[in-house]
Amino acid sequence: MFLNSLTFEWRYYLRQPSFYVTMLAFFLLPFLATTTDNVRIGGGNVLYNGSFAITQTALIMGIFALFLLVNFVSGTATRNHSSNMGELIYTRPITPLSYHLGRFLGAYLVSICVFAMVPFAILLGSLMPWIDQERIGPTNLSFYLTTFFYFSVPSMLALGMIFYAVAQRLRSIMAAYLVAMGIFIFYLISGVVTSEPEYRTIGALLDPFGLRTYAEITRYWTVFDKNTSVVLLEGVLLQNRLIWLGIGAVILATVGSIYQMRWQQKSRKEKPSKASAVAPPKILNLTIKAKAGGQFDKLLTRIGFEMRQVMFSPALLVLMIFTLFNLSALYFVPIGGVYGTPDWPLTYKMVEFIRESFGLMMLIVITYYSGEIVWRERGSGMGDIVDSTPAFNLIFWVSKLLAMWAVTAVLFAIGIVFTVIYQATQGYFDFDFSTYLIGIYFVSWVPWALLAVLAFFIQVLSPNKFVGMLLFVAYFIVSLVFAELGLEHNMFSFSDAPSVLYSDLNGWGWFLAPFAWYMLYWSALSLALFTIGYALWQRGPEVSLKHRFKLLGYQLGASGKAVLAASLLVFVLTGGYIHYNTKVVNTYLTQDETFELQAEYESPFGQYEDDLIPVVTQVNANVDIYPEARRVEVSADMTISNPFDEPISRTLLSIPRFTTTWDVVIPGAQITERFDNLSAAWLTFDEPLMPGETRKGTLSALREHKGFKDGSFDLQVAENGTFIDNFSLFPSFGFNGRYVISDRHERRKRELPERPRAYKLEDTSRYAESGFGKGVTFIDFETTVSTSGDQIAIAPGYLQKEWQENGRNYFHYKMDAPIVNFFSYLSARHDVTRDEHKGVNIEVYYHPEHHWNVDVMLQSVKDSLDYFTNAFGPYQHKQMRIIEFPGYRSFAQSFANTVPYSEDIGFIADLRDPEDIDYVYYVTAHEVAHQWWGHQVGAANVQGQSIIIESLSQYSAIMVLRERFGEEKMRRFLKYELDRYLRDRGSELIEEMPFMRSEDQQYIHYRKGSVVMMAILDRLGEERVNTALKSFLEAYKFKNDPYPTTLDLQAALNAEATNEEQQFIADLFERITLYDLKMLSAEVEETSDGKFAVTMTVSAGKFEANGDGRETEGSVDEYIDIALFTGDPEDVSENTQVLYNQKHRLISGENTITVTVDEKPAYVGVDPFVKMIDRDSGDNVIKL
Repeated sequence: MFLNSLTFEWRYYLRQPSFYVTMLAFFLLPFLATTTDNVRIGGGNVLYNGSFAITQTALIMGIFALFLLVNFVSGTATRNHSSNMGELIYTRPITPLSYHLGRFLGAYLVSICVFAMVPFAILLGSLMPWIDQERIGPTNLSFYLTTFFYFSVPSMLALGMIFYAVAQRLRSIMAAYLVAMGIFIFYLISGVVTSEPEYRTIGALLDPFGLRTYAEITRYWTVFDKNTSVVLLEGVLLQNRLIWLGIGAVILATVGSIYQMRWQQKSRKEKPSKASAVAPPKILNLTIKAKAGGQFDKLLTRIGFEMRQVMFSPALLVLMIFTLFNLSALYFVPIGGVYGTPDWPLTYKMVEFIRESFGLMMLIVITYYSGEIVWRERGSGMGDIVDSTPAFNLIFWVSKLLAMWAVTAVLFAIGIVFTVIYQATQGYFDFDFSTYLIGIYFVSWVPWALLAVLAFFIQVLSPNKFVGMLLFVAYFIVSLVFAELGLEHNMFSFSDAPSVLYSDLNGWGWFLAPFAWYMLYWSALSLALFTIGYALWQRGPEVSLKHRFKLLGYQLGASGKAVLAASLLVFVLTGGYIHYNTKVVNTYLTQDETFELQAEYESPFGQYEDDLIPVVTQVNANVDIYPEARRVEVSADMTISNPFDEPISRTLLSIPRFTTTWDVVIPGAQITERFDNLSAAWLTFDEPLMPGETRKGTLSALREHKGFKDGSFDLQVAENGTFIDNFSLFPSFGFNGRYVISDRHERRKRELPERPRAYKLEDTSRYAESGFGKGVTFIDFETTVSTSGDQIAIAPGYLQKEWQENGRNYFHYKMDAPIVNFFSYLSARHDVTRDEHKGVNIEVYYHPEHHWNVDVMLQSVKDSLDYFTNAFGPYQHKQMRIIEFPGYRSFAQSFANTVPYSEDIGFIADLRDPEDIDYVYYVTAHEVAHQWWGHQVGAANVQGQSIIIESLSQYSAIMVLRERFGEEKMRRFLKYELDRYLRDRGSELIEEMPFMRSEDQQYIHYRKGSVVMMAILDRLGEERVNTALKSFLEAYKFKNDPYPTTLDLQAALNAEATNEEQQFIADLFERITLYDLKMLSAEVEETSDGKFAVTMTVSAGKFEANGDGRETEGSVDEYIDIALFTGDPEDVSENTQVLYNQKHRLISGENTITVTVDEKPAYVGVDPFVKMIDRDSGDNVIKL
């Protein structure tokens, strides 16, 4: 019986179209992910057919396998009931266990066969000739087999057992769908709850798909590891597989009714009807069209019926519970924020959370409900009876679609109610219901509602609901190749529109207008599909789609044809208007066209990259900002000079994006050629600019916006919150390296020569070039800036005069000393808080509602000024200003005595919990530090420049943070930094460089920089490190020929170090050095004098890695911290007392250390305060 049941299921599905459609879907998605550039698994230098990419692709597809299993496994479990064949089958002498296990395994093997298309598609895709061969490695079948048998096979077996048991018990495929959604939401929530480092192992065990399990295993894998290593079936992976197989087996055995045969028994009250020989009636396919009389009443009745079917169904109740469970993540993980510190629960943050949380869930809901609602009557056997009623097709169509919309609307409403309650429980009561309504029901719900129309239309065309569901999902799969076909414009992707961003400063800004036009465009097409759909609605016995199309005109009637024509007309007209705005008024470029334009720029102009260019030494600019029109007008007087030994006869001009008109006027020079499409021009000197010569000139530019774009919006000019720098506003001299293609794969595709990310550290010809850009040096600066009458305009410099004229505000700023030719303009409706500290005026300009952390910023500025002045030297200005700008861009940036600061990384941080890392204080200190590292001391335009500018600012800010909050809190901060460094090096685009040769690699100069500088501090001590940095600063303060390099920085540190310490610095600076420290065991004994002797076994290893992560083992012989704690050091509190913290000599291998303390410790650790770059700091501390 077992084999008979199994082979029957196999043969049954081989005859079903859904089997082949599903196989095609599970082949296409991984095939496209492998063969197109629009889907990148792994990122960086990870090979398309490397171990990591193959496993990650299969694991992502494993989520979609939920519904593959529901279709086949649960479909098998419910088929006897749905086909009314159960009683007939159960009359035979069947062994229940063999019968059910055979059916289950048959359906499971069918599912596995379908899923086998995933590795096959990746393998076949990697062999395609059009793929960049540098992204493909040697074919290794073990990568495919281990992924398939370690992850896919057991996950699908466990989930299949659960779905079969539920469907068999409840005889409902809907129940299986709901369980599938519940498992998916459980996966999401458990991932959120266990996202902190100390809970990641638990998260890995709870993951039914294995995604987090694999992420935990490969968290710190390098590019080399990701391309060559396979996981072993041990540890957390083996435990995860056994847990979920056990759960599946238990549910199948206890819930699945596999030991007995179940069928629907009839009520005893029913009396069997007398058998009578009744000839089957002859079925005629009559085309009947209902009359208009009473149709409105029928519509209302039908709407009420459909609404009751969905609104009072158990399915919706379960969905609502799942939705609440999904939303509950708010209470476990901070929303937004940095370093685990949350943001205030502002309404727009709640809207973002709902939109992100509901994305995939809404797709699942629409996919499932569209099939269930459209096919409900036919699935229940009532289709012919209902279809015989004298009602228009439109009545069925409208009522069902409204029911579908109601489900999605209710779920979104739950999201709003839940987040409002969350806001209140967090002590935030400034509810912005207009933002909720616009953000949820216009920006989010409308696109989903239109997609529901498409889903319904596909179901009408489909032969059954499962094929319809697959075709709807297939649309999303096919849309992945739209970009490859040049169809990136949102007009080609159903219900898509340009992104809509929100900022408390600028509200919805300019984003809603284009969004509304796109929604009108897609609504018109949806109405057309809606109209055709109701005309094709199947009534009565099965009628072929071809036959229904023949009757399309008849079913539409005059009114239907009029609606169809009108909707298509609106569709064409709005499409034309969108095309006019995005492609005629504005320039639209696909990604490929952008690359081609960049290549076109580099081809003729790249050869002039090293040409001498004029240097700007003085700027006096008039800048008029018109926020409401998003327009900026610029005119400036400037002085240029030639500091070189050769004359300059011609120079390239670079024109910023969004600049509509511009001009540069210099005596004895003229613009000879313009290349508007390349944002470039040639300025030719009729009279060459001779060595040492200076000339005065003027420039002008207009930056304005007309119509709307399909994307790539100008985020720098806003109605409230303009922030723009001089490189984005003024034409500049020389070749613009930001205009070239940096992706080496795209360069190779276009036969462009290899281009280094940075000039070599030893290239002395670049030492006179600033890291800010070629020709950027110190200038005399003065400016007058105007804005609208209700805004404050700010630029670097001291305010000389402020006045109003013609309803506009004017501000005149002037610097009293040269500053770096890098300045900015800001304008917004701000409140201002002012303070003074030791002769320095401190001002914070902020959105009136974002007042929470102003005092923190002021205190950080004061503490930073004190520490930096004492450690490195005096502050060069008499003021420091922090200015909030919209959260469209999440960063802070330091200009001369002026720091634009995004609302998203500090102004809305919720710092009420004293245990949280005060990143507002830290970020503020980091930006103040740039007044020394960046504005007093620059860096040469070679490898390592970002170490001088950013890593030294990191060090400076951490020292201020350490002074205020103590060593214990720094542990948690540095663990975040180390974790991000180790994780991000696995996504390296080219190769990881040693610290001193960083090529603007943020994970190095920010994340690794923090740990490296703290390690040096630990060895040398604060006094010697600061002495070295002070001497380094004094040697290069305000100098530009040459600028310093990391060679000079290392020399300054070495001057304060012993020979042994110099070797340690060399390990950190010159090599990629990693340690592997682990506390293996610890025992404690009370001594006779009442003290406690703790004996610890510590292992130590040291490795040197190359650029792609290959490691060579070295030897350890160093002094490293050993510490004992009364509590868990992960919990930063006064109760977590450090009993002992001293350095001990560790050598390679195992080390035994014994220390005696007065109090019994609870935890022991090696390098607990993260002073070494440890490959896995998670095993450094253990509990006694």
